[in-house]
Parts: sequence; C-alpha cells; structure tokens
Amino acid sequence: MSNPDSTDTSPIPQRFRRALNVSLGFIALLFGCFYLQQQMAYQHLSLQPGVFTGLVGIISAPLLHGSFEHLFSNSFSILVLGTLVGTVYPKAGIRALPVIWILSGIGTWFLAIKGFHIGASGITHGLMFFLMTMGLLRRDRPAIAAAFIGILLFGGMLLSV
Repeated sequence: MSNPDSTDTSPIPQRFRRALNVSLGFIALLFGCFYLQQQMAYQHLSLQPGVFTGLVGIISAPLLHGSFEHLFSNSFSILVLGTLVGTVYPKAGIRALPVIWILSGIGTWFLAIKGFHIGASGITHGLMFFLMTMGLLRRDRPAIAAAFIGILLFGGMLLSV
C-alpha cells in the first residue's frame, strides 16, 4: 500500500509547526466567530435538521458555539487532533477535512433531532475517526502513534458517535 503523504519530505518538526499554526489559526477563527455571534442573532446560520433553510448550517454551524465552555472544548480537540492529522498526514488531511466538514453536517441534517445545532463537534469526531482509520490501514509507527495519542486523549468520543 502506498503512503498518500510520501511525497512530503519535510522534516517532522517543520510539519508539526505548520500543522500547529494551521490549527491555531482555525481556533482563532472560531474565537472571532464566537465574538461576532455575541453581537448578532445567529440562529439562521445554525444547522436545522430536516429543514431546507437549515442546510446553510452545513457550512456555517461548525463556526458557531453556544457557550465559551463549548468553544473551549472543541478548540482543545481541534488543537490536538488537527495538529496530529496535519503532522502525520499533511496532504491526506487537507483532502479529508472538507469531506469531514460536509459529511458531518449532512449526517446531522438527516439524523439529528429537530432544533438548532451548532459547534465543531462533527469536525473533531471526524478527525478522531480519520486518525483511527488511518492508523489501522497504514500500520506504520507514525500512524499508530497518532491513533494511540488520539485514543488516549479523546477515546470518549467513540462512545458519542
């Protein structure tokens, strides 16, 4: 089996720094959106299952959070899991993230109970699933180590999928 990231010959510390910076940048975006949502009504941007107008939430809902605690919880998960994915799978992670974002939103739209759904939990769970799956499929040291770190820190996600 070929390694999808085998063409990235960057040293691991450089890939780690790049992945950490991207994760921190996304977290800064989440905090900026949280600040803006305090200034305006945002329910029209939430994901509303089974409602046609709620489809906009597939794109916007992961950027919104209901409380600072909710934002902090997702930020920590994104920091760790995003950095792991970006370090071990720099190219595959870039391709997987939009798929994770869209599929988690579509799954929520079809399967969730009625209401207004917001938060990046679908993305964090998707990153965790990506790490575990790649660890099982690739079976090399970095892949297995990343999967174990993810399971050690966020294994409870498996119960909430």
